[in-house]
Parts: sequence; C-alpha cells; structure tokens
Amino acid sequence: MKLRIGIDVGGTFTDVTAFDEDAGALVAIRKYLSNPSQPAAVMDEITRDLAVDFGAGSVSLILHGSTAALNTMLEGKGVRVGLITTRGFRDVYEIGRQWRGDEVFNIFAPAPKMLLTRDRIHEVRGRLDFSGKVIEELDEDAVATATRRLIADGVKAIAVCFLFAYANPAHERAAAKIIRGISPSLYVSLSHEVNPEWREYERTASTVANAYIGPPVSRYLRELEGLSLQRFPHSRVLMMKSDGGAASARMLAQTPIETVMSGPVAGVIGGRHLGDIKRIENVITFDTGGTSSDMAVLPGRPQFKSEVSVARHPLRTHTVDIETIGAGGGSIASVDLGVLQVGPQSAGANPGPACYGSGGREPTLTDALVVLGHLSPTALLEGAMPISSAKAHEAVASRVAQPLGLTPIEAAWGILTVLATNVTMAMRTITIERGYDPREFTLVPFGGMGPTIAGRIIAELGIGRILIPRDPGTFSAFGMLVTDVHQTRSLTRIMRLDAASPAELERIFTEMEELALADLMQEKFARKRLTTLRSAGMRYRGQSYEVSVPVSELRSAAEITALGKRFHEAHRRRYGHMAESEAVEIVNFQVTAIGEIPKPQFSETKVVLQTQPPAPHEMRAAYFSETNETQVPVFHRSTLTPGAAIEGPAVIEEKTSTTVLYPGQRARIDGYLNIEIE
Repeated sequence: MKLRIGIDVGGTFTDVTAFDEDAGALVAIRKYLSNPSQPAAVMDEITRDLAVDFGAGSVSLILHGSTAALNTMLEGKGVRVGLITTRGFRDVYEIGRQWRGDEVFNIFAPAPKMLLTRDRIHEVRGRLDFSGKVIEELDEDAVATATRRLIADGVKAIAVCFLFAYANPAHERAAAKIIRGISPSLYVSLSHEVNPEWREYERTASTVANAYIGPPVSRYLRELEGLSLQRFPHSRVLMMKSDGGAASARMLAQTPIETVMSGPVAGVIGGRHLGDIKRIENVITFDTGGTSSDMAVLPGRPQFKSEVSVARHPLRTHTVDIETIGAGGGSIASVDLGVLQVGPQSAGANPGPACYGSGGREPTLTDALVVLGHLSPTALLEGAMPISSAKAHEAVASRVAQPLGLTPIEAAWGILTVLATNVTMAMRTITIERGYDPREFTLVPFGGMGPTIAGRIIAELGIGRILIPRDPGTFSAFGMLVTDVHQTRSLTRIMRLDAASPAELERIFTEMEELALADLMQEKFARKRLTTLRSAGMRYRGQSYEVSVPVSELRSAAEITALGKRFHEAHRRRYGHMAESEAVEIVNFQVTAIGEIPKPQFSETKVVLQTQPPAPHEMRAAYFSETNETQVPVFHRSTLTPGAAIEGPAVIEEKTSTTVLYPGQRARIDGYLNIEIE
C-alpha cells in the first residue's frame, strides 16, 4: 500500500483520513479525542494504530494541521521574550494603532495585548532609509550588550525589528549572528523573515508574537516530525500553513506564525477541491465542530487576507480569509438577566457536553439537539461514543428551561435558534456586506456539526443548495490530502501604477519567483512540478490599506492598464465603491511558489434514478418547531446509493456526523456519494 495520511487536530476531536494512492480509495477514517495539554500523546496513539494496521512501510506522506500555534497564543503559554529595535522606536509596540475596529464606540475597549513589558525592549544605533540605504552603521556592541541583559532577565527568545529592514535585512542578519554567537540556544525572530512588509507596529507585533510562540511550536513540530518518521521511516511529513499550503518543519522553524490558522484552512481547500470536481464555481464552506464555526467565501479561488487578530494581538501573516465565531456542538447555553446566550464558551473535549457523561453539567448545542431528536438519543460515532439522553434533558431543563419558564423542548429549540442566528449574522458579513449574493453560492457544510445545523441557517440567507461531502466529520483531514506545498515571498516597494514600467515590474516579480522556487527545490521538488502565483497589494494614493489583486504577466502598457482595472473592481467589491480617476499605487509585491502534489482521484459511480425512496433504518420522534413532534425516518448513509432521494423531514446518520433534513428540503445522493440538498 501507498498511503497518504491527513491529520486534523481540533478542539474536541482529532480526525484522521488515510487514502490509498494505489487503490484510489479511502481506507481509514477515524476520530480521536483531542488532548490539548498533551497533543504529542494523541499523535503517538494515532501513528501507533496506523503502523499496527497498515505497516511501517505503507505511508508515503503525512499532512498535519495543528492548533499548536493558535492555542499557544490563546492560552498565553509562550516563552519570555525580549525585543531589540532601532534607537528612537522603543515605544512602537506599546503605542500601537489608534483605530479600534468594531470597538470604535466603546470607551472601555481593551487595548491590543502586549507579549512583553517595556523593560525588555532595547534600542540600538543603526539606521536605514526607506530604500534600504545605510545611513548609520549598526552598533554591534550595543546589540551584544542588549542580548546579555535580556539573557540575564531570563528571556528564551529575542525578536529583532529594525526600521526599514524589509528593504535591506543586512542589519537584522548581523544582529542575529551576534545573538547566536552569545547564546546559540536562544530563539531569534527576525522581522524580515516574519513579515517583510512596511508598517512598523504590525511588523513589530508579528515578530514579537513569532518569538513568543517560536520555541514551543517549533519544538512541537520537530517532535511530530520525529514521531512520524520513527513509525514510518519512508514517509514525508508536512504541516498545513495558514495560506492553505503545506511546508516541512524545517521551512517553518523560523516562522511558526505561518501555522496560526493551520487547522481551519484545510477544510476550505477541501471545499474548493469538491467544488472543482462538481464544476461549482461559487462555494461557501461551513466548518462546525465542537468549539467553533469557520466560514469562508470562495468565488472561484480562495480569498486571502494579510492580518488576523488572535487574543487581541495583531498578526501580519498571509492566510485564507476565514470568519470564525464561537459556535459549535460544545457551545454552552446560559441564561443571563433573563436572556438566552449560546457560546462562545465551549465545554470542549473535557468535560464535554452533559450527554457525554464525562462530568459536564452545562447544556450545550449537542444536548439541545439530542433533546430535539436531531441527534441519536443513544449513541454517536456508530456506537463508539455512548451518550445519555437523560443527562441532556436534565441539563437543558435545569439550566435553561426552568430559569426562562419554558418546556425543555422550547428551551432546546431556543438554543438551536440562537446559535443559528449567530452563524447567519457572521455569514452575512462575509457575503452580503462584501458584495456577494449568497443565493449564487452553494453551501458546503462539514465538521461534526456542520451538516446537522446547515438546513436551519440557509433559509435566512436565501441559499438554495447544500452539498455535503463524504465523511463530513473528517473533511478537514481530507482537505489536507488535496493541498500543495507553498512558499510565499513578499516585498514592500511603493510605486505609482501609471509611472511604473512593465520591465521594472516584471523584474521585481521574476526575482521574487526565483527566490521562492529555490526554497521549494531545497524540499526536493522537481522544477517541472513547480508553479507560481503573483499578487499585488494595491490602493488609491493616500489610502491606508491595500487590496490584494491577482497579477499575470506585465510585459506591456496594456497589461498594466488591465491590472489597474482589476484593482478598481476588487476595491468596488470589497468596499462598495471605486474611484477610477484617482491615482493607483502598488505597495506590496507577493509571489507564492507552489509544489504540486498529485491529488486523490475518485471515480464517479453511475447515478440510477430510483422511483422509490430508500427504506429507513428506523423512525424517531423529532421536533422542527417549538411544539410539534414529528415521526421522522432515520437513514444510515452507508446504505444510500447514487440516485437515492429523500424528502424532509428526515435524519441521515453516519459515523462522523449527522445530516438533518428540514421540512421542504429534498436530498439526493450523487455519483461521488455526496448528499445534494435543495
């Protein structure tokens, strides 16, 4: 066998998908309870089971999506870090930005979080101008002195961020050499490696964050790689990155910040792959697990952004544009001042929802769905996880129904309604508010809870079609099997578009492509398997922020004019207006080199139209309103064949998830065994 393994670490479960490249079939789909305090222990169990079942020589590629970087930031478990910066710029990190985003009218809005105190920020002489020309030589003695003081202060990592280092990294490289000469074990984070773009605060904050998470995350990645290679010596181990690509632990050692959104992006890549197979251009991915819901709009290719905020800390890193809210199966329902709230707090994997019988007492969405009959009242995961319907009823009744004077059914329906409303509002922000009509999109729900609640939310947005993939509960792990290896290069160089020559622009992009391709060839990719994508961060002259625009070849004035038109249209779609008479600037150049990995291929089974609906496994009482009980058919998905049609209301159960059809919805099984709902 020649296996490709995808492993997705979530807040509640760790999902595993094994694909046999020779047979062209999925041979293993598994779920393990996550252990956030000991993630390596879970990986040890997974690799041990796979080695026992398939043999040490069977695995060729392991792709891993981890929440290690994200959790380190969220839980505040990074290392003690120091910062060395240019003389006169010690307070850049603390001053930050005046803009407070959605909190602009909140006078009590908390400031962005700092990962170090001012006494661990040291200034040194040395200055570059905006073009990278040396104005003042670096004071190497001052760098050495600052390093020794920080070591005496107990730091385990040092961030180095010099003014205009993105234009000329010579001073940062010299400082790193001095630091490593004094203490080879210190982790060193350099701004020109982490975020080689302008804007001092964001670059400084990202470099500090990279240093903060660097030692524990890079150690975790090395442990994971070592564990995998120990069990599967002929395999190659890659980590998912926030941009939807993958990279080796070696490539990520100096920039683990690139993995901060590693977990959620794999499902987006899988959703895009599924859309391509089905020839569906406009897709909205909807990944709901135990803790959160992650949504992404894909009008063709994935959308990207250059900044995210994690635990009130800004991070500049290239990532797929994903909207995340605290809404999942473990979201806790509570009553505060007579108002029902659901999430963002989650019961997580431990103790979990009350129905798991693991000590949880707070009612969650999962408990509410058990009460409503949408989830099996006896067992999940095909019996692998027994649940208690009585404990679900008790939690919902005592913590929600009684305080609000409702019946348990009304309380459970209210929990589902509140969570669905939260999801709908978030989905509006990434569709309608950005100029996309959700009626033109197909919703692709996955995760353990996505297919269960998708039917409840589509009516509010006017979405008329749902496409549920095979094994949706492990779909993010599958998404890792269809990704490629990415290496991204960025460069800040501000120039007016109408004054730029095609030769100059082409030279900049060509040089960046050569560097990015060289990085991937070190990963033993053949040149013929490498491609590149170009983009430019563009703005109207005088604006503060840029819009990313795809770039093709720029060998003529006509192609530059076409680039300007694409920017105007991108600006109109993003902000609702454009100004074609205004001067346009290019601010950032970006190139992504892609090492293509062969994708799993699935054969399409001939669809046979079935005149009779399939026979249900059982009938079950369920509620699709606050009052009316309905006897609904329950089907096992594994027994449904291409062409089978089911009228709602109905429930379709499988090992990794449950699909709920609401009244008026109709499901059909396609040739790839996906469920199409209209």
